[in-house]
Formats: sequence, structure tokens, C-alpha cells
Amino acid sequence: MTRVLWDGDGTVRRALRSIVRDPQLGPAVLSEPQVMTNLLKDLLPDEPRESAVLVAAAQVRLAEVLQGHLAEGMDLGTASRLTAGWFARRMPFTKDACSWVVSEIAIAIGVDPTALAEVTLPDTAPFLMSFDDGYELDEPSAILAWGDNDEGETDVPAGLADVIAVSAGWYHSLAVTGDGRVVAWGSNARGLTAVPASLAGVTAVSAGQYHSLALTAAGNVVAWGGNGYGQCAVPAGLTGVTSIAAGADHSLAVAGDGRVVAWGGHGSGQTSVPASLPDVTAVAAGAGHSLALTAGGRVVGWGLNDFGETSVPAGLRDVIAITAGVNQSAAVTADGTVVAWGRADYGVADVPADLRDVVAISGNGTHCLALTADGLVRAWGSNDCGESDVPAILAEVTAIAAGYGHSLAVAPE
Repeated sequence: MTRVLWDGDGTVRRALRSIVRDPQLGPAVLSEPQVMTNLLKDLLPDEPRESAVLVAAAQVRLAEVLQGHLAEGMDLGTASRLTAGWFARRMPFTKDACSWVVSEIAIAIGVDPTALAEVTLPDTAPFLMSFDDGYELDEPSAILAWGDNDEGETDVPAGLADVIAVSAGWYHSLAVTGDGRVVAWGSNARGLTAVPASLAGVTAVSAGQYHSLALTAAGNVVAWGGNGYGQCAVPAGLTGVTSIAAGADHSLAVAGDGRVVAWGGHGSGQTSVPASLPDVTAVAAGAGHSLALTAGGRVVGWGLNDFGETSVPAGLRDVIAITAGVNQSAAVTADGTVVAWGRADYGVADVPADLRDVVAISGNGTHCLALTADGLVRAWGSNDCGESDVPAILAEVTAIAAGYGHSLAVAPE
């Protein structure tokens, strides 16, 4: 069985120490995603997986979360476990990845590595450990798929493992592996599954109707597939990207300075980004509308509103995740509550009354999936192809993706 070792030779740890000890940078840089992206691009060109997790940690200011717990008087063990759990609820990384990045941040800000490895996070690889040291690594992750399979979108490639992120489009599926590769399956109409041969170091993907987007650890966007509306024509100079979203015929990205950049189809105004939009941390692209999650936890919508899909409910705040589907939208708040709005006849707005403790949501089509803090998946909305029939055996899930008529989940093998 293939297992994953994080920073086996200590290269990343040395790089972090050099960054934090630089008098012009210091520990504060650990919470600056654009700066970290640029630094890691130069310091860790051969470590795209570790770099991706570190950049994600900077995006959510993970170092500040850890320091906040320690400042409250928590012991190192408790503070680290709480911080790792907090990060795991917000990012599609495996348990070992979240524990690893917390430990490395702790060491970078001055915690003794020996104490951390022995007392707090026994699953963290000690400095300079090699594969021959007998270290027990975390379980690999694989994909379970269900629902519509007319185009082979649920035929997960044999041997696909160590998956860290997934996305489900209308007729195809995408996965990112721990080594930064993208694997695609399903329909190849208009080149949907023709992943560019040179694509590497990927941290996130987004599958649209007839096109695909990938985000690299360096903050660059790569697109392939149908380009009839310019949805694959990534704007020149777009760098430092932290979030991507592929809609039916348009694309969205969040630049390093919090700006939303949109391109592609404009028939419903879905690429008309509001001029007064504040700093954004994430975007979601529906069939003809767009959503943005601001740094302040608010949701802003624009584009098609025939079914109220951009009419964000009044008072919605403290949002941590968003998703946009064909004619509906949904959000997760900090307390784990799901709020949905838009087209009613699909049933997407009918969020299960007993649904709670949600940490992630996905709904690119006409149904929604929610991932709870205990690793379980809930589904609601359309079920014409069994896309909402969550397999009973599914547990310990780390990532989800809801396409037009199919669903994906990442769980331990």
C-alpha cells in the first residue's frame, strides 16, 4: 500500500526557518499567501504538495490561529490539535497534511521540534527522517463515485489513490493527487479530459460544463476544454491566484490581492464583477451566475437571477464556504449551518432539518452534497440518476464534489 510522507528530508522545514528568521519577513509572513507563494516558488520548486498546503495555511492565517490558542494558555498539545482540526474543516487536505502543517508552523515560530513530535503530534515526521526510518504514514485516499454514468463520469480510473481534491462537472470528473497531478475521466467532448501534459504542481481543480480549470502551487491558472465563449482564455498576467471556479461557460479566479477576475460567457452578466466588491477569499460559478465570499464572511452574487440565485438571504454572515449550481446557491456558516437559495423545484433549497456541523459543501448541478465534521456525507436535491443516494459504507470523508448528475467523495482506501 502506498503511503504519504510529508517533507521526508527536512527541506521544507529548513525553508520555513529561513523565511521566519529573515529580519525583513518574520513570523507574520506565514499569514501572507501572496508573499508565501512567491517565496516557496523560489525556495521549494520541487515540493509542490507541501507548498500548496503552506499557501492554504497562509490564506486562512493558520499561524495566527495557533498563536491565539497558545496565548489563551492552552498547552501545546491541545493548541496544536485544535488548530489542525480547525484547518481540516476548511481545506480539502488529509488529516496527516493538516497535522503536518500545524507542526511545521509551530516549529517555525519557535517550538522545540522534539517536544512537538513526541508530545503533540506523533504522526509528524521528525527532522531529517527518511523512508528507511520505519515511520508509519497516514492512509492514502481514494475516490468513490455514484450517480449518472452515461459519459463514464463515475468510472474512477483503477489505481487512482492519494487524492487530495476533486471536482465534478456536468459530464466529467477531476482529481488532484498528492504529487500535484491532475487525473480526468468521463466525456472527452471538446477536450474535457485532455489534461495538458506539462501540467504539474496542482493544488485545486474546478470542472465546468465543457471546460476545466486547475490552480498550481505557484498561483497560476491553467484551462483546457471548450473555449467557445473564451472560458479557457485565462487573462494575461493573472498570477497569485488563491481560488478558482468553472461555470457552464465562464470562469472565475481570486487574485492574490483579493480581486475577483472573471472571463468567458457574459450572456447573463456572470462576468460583470461588482465594482465595489471588497476583498474576496473564494468564488463559486453556477450555470449563469457567480458568487464571491468576502474576507468578512459575506456572500455577494451577480449574473442570472431568474430564480433568485443571486438574491443572497438578508442577514447571512460568518460564511466559510459557498457553492453555485444550475439555478441555485448555498453557503455554510461558521457554526456549521447550511443556507440555500434559488430554484425551489429541484429541492436544493430544502436543506435537511437535521443537518448540522457542516464543514464543506458542493453543488455544481441540481443537487447538493455536504460534508460534516465527523466525515459523513449528506445529499439533497435532484436524484434522477441516483446522485443523492450516498453509499451507506461511506465514512471518514475528506472531500466532496457534486456535478450535474453525479457525485464524488474522497475517503481512506
